[in-house]
Amino acid sequence: MKELKTVIFDMDGLMFDTEMMYYTANQKAADEIGLSFTYDYYERYIGASDEEFFANMYKDFKDDEKVDAFIEKSRVYLLDHIESAGILVKPGLKELLAFLEEKGIRKGIASSSRRNMIDLCVNSAGIAHYFDEIVSRDQVEFAKPSPEIFEKAWNLFDGEKDETVILEDSMNGIRAAFDAGIPVIMVPDLFQPTKEAEEKSLVIRKDLFEVKHFLQENWIFSN
Repeated sequence: MKELKTVIFDMDGLMFDTEMMYYTANQKAADEIGLSFTYDYYERYIGASDEEFFANMYKDFKDDEKVDAFIEKSRVYLLDHIESAGILVKPGLKELLAFLEEKGIRKGIASSSRRNMIDLCVNSAGIAHYFDEIVSRDQVEFAKPSPEIFEKAWNLFDGEKDETVILEDSMNGIRAAFDAGIPVIMVPDLFQPTKEAEEKSLVIRKDLFEVKHFLQENWIFSN
């Protein structure tokens, strides 16, 4: 067994139940401005960056004024929701973070969200203090499935890639981790694992409680 030194977390859909929260804000904005926006359309871009999502909206809807309004209203509704209702933490997240902290494991976030959104989410959940490093979409040139964000996060820590584990929920994230050469555990959110996900993941687990158990059983800890 190998010693575990670092765990890098994706955020949306892995740490927090944000995908439906994003969709609800998007749908509310679309309804208000009369944009024909559906869940099927939203689903295509789960795991993509905001830039990719919005660029395709401009191309597909061909109404820049409405898309501009959609983007602005979606952000307002999303922030209002987080500030008023908080954010829904995924089962097992706090227990996993506490376990890794106890074992002296370094922890990072590598997310397709922008830094202000990451900070808002981790502060709302009361877990910001657990993370040693954060790499956001605005710190890299290319979004997932490019491996750039995971390479950048890994380079912030000492150690080898096989002493690091990435936790992901999306196929874009799985591809990015695989191409970075870093072991990845998939915890599915809205999509069931595909054959590609099974081939590129170290293992697939249903929640973060199971991830904690897997790490305990399969890795060495210095503490």
